[in-house]
Amino acid sequence: MKVRSNLSLDSIAAGLDAGRRSALEAVRHLAEEEGVPVFLVGGPVRDALLGMPVLDLDFSVVGDATAFASRLRDRLAGRLTVHPQFSTATVNSQGVRVDLVTARSETYRNPGALPIVKPGSIGDDLVRRDFTINAMALPVSPEGTGVLDSSGGLDDLQRGVIKILHGRSFVDDPTRMLRAVRYEQRFGFRIDSGTMISLAAVRDAGLMESVSGDRWRHELERILEEGRPGPPLLRAMELGLLEGIHPALSKGDGLRRLATQPPESVGPHHWLASLFASLSEAEGEGVIEKFRLPGSRADIARDTILLRDSEGAISDTDSASELVRMLSGVRPEAVSTWAMLTENPRVAAVLGQFPEKLRCAKTALSGRELLAMGVPEGPAVGTILGRIREARLDGLVNGEEEERALALSLVSECQAALRGRDDGRDTY
Repeated sequence: MKVRSNLSLDSIAAGLDAGRRSALEAVRHLAEEEGVPVFLVGGPVRDALLGMPVLDLDFSVVGDATAFASRLRDRLAGRLTVHPQFSTATVNSQGVRVDLVTARSETYRNPGALPIVKPGSIGDDLVRRDFTINAMALPVSPEGTGVLDSSGGLDDLQRGVIKILHGRSFVDDPTRMLRAVRYEQRFGFRIDSGTMISLAAVRDAGLMESVSGDRWRHELERILEEGRPGPPLLRAMELGLLEGIHPALSKGDGLRRLATQPPESVGPHHWLASLFASLSEAEGEGVIEKFRLPGSRADIARDTILLRDSEGAISDTDSASELVRMLSGVRPEAVSTWAMLTENPRVAAVLGQFPEKLRCAKTALSGRELLAMGVPEGPAVGTILGRIREARLDGLVNGEEEERALALSLVSECQAALRGRDDGRDTY
């Protein structure tokens, strides 16, 4: 990948959209007015050097980033969020996000723990970062010109290499291993041999278990946000990283099968669901708990396992109404995923048609119209609507006129049943 030979703040600003350019200029003017050393740092510098669009605005402030962010919030008329534990802040204004950190050094009490931070220089701030290609900065305020690069990030960009800054990088923060895979696959780079040795050592030592589920979920979500989540997920499985998070994730049949689908037809929820395609119900619950998946994503995971275990019943049904009853409450994301993952052509066809079946399930008549026909308020309204819907799904009625005829017949049955109840006979 070709790397730019020179870079300036003005050249970056020229490539930004109007909102980001205004935010960058606001940071520059505020830094100049107050004489505060501020640096564009990390991903934005890397992406600009690679000639890629700069979408993130990440700054390191030598001093108090939260105080600087507060003044920036006023200037941009934005919203401020502060994380005092790490001396970081975010300003959101008109859809543009600006992240600011206090330049700092970090130490770790034990593997996987959150860092202990203290203010430092821009040099301290760069060497605490994950990879050399993310450890570069560009001065915003008049502190000099040119890219600051004390760790060889420019050379590693040229060579297409993902390399940690020091031997304990993965020990301090094992989540960096998933990040290494994500960057490797995004840019078409390779993980440096020394970095790979460190990765294997941390994986084999079981240090991944020390990281909280919330932090692993954050890294998983970042992978799912990639334009192509499949390659980093498959690479993480190949390197044993998914298994290091939870042993059940060594089963990668779902990932491999999904990778054969046209990329444009596969979304983030499909990749998430595929992780659970080969798991038992108990294993699935263990992975859900490990990642601390929120409700909707946990439902997709559970429903994917449910659909796999229901393949026989799905394949055997010839009734559209029975299929709709069977899949009632199942997340549509799980349905579309299993339609791609199943190796049963009949199940793939049935599930592929399910969204259309659901659209056909809507009746022309409403509950209010049934009340006007003489159905008493109560459960009978829902029962009759349900029978009309099933008849429509199964092709027994077509259009409002036939629905109305069926409804009148069912209303008569209902009224007869109600009279029978009053006489002590069976109810409707």
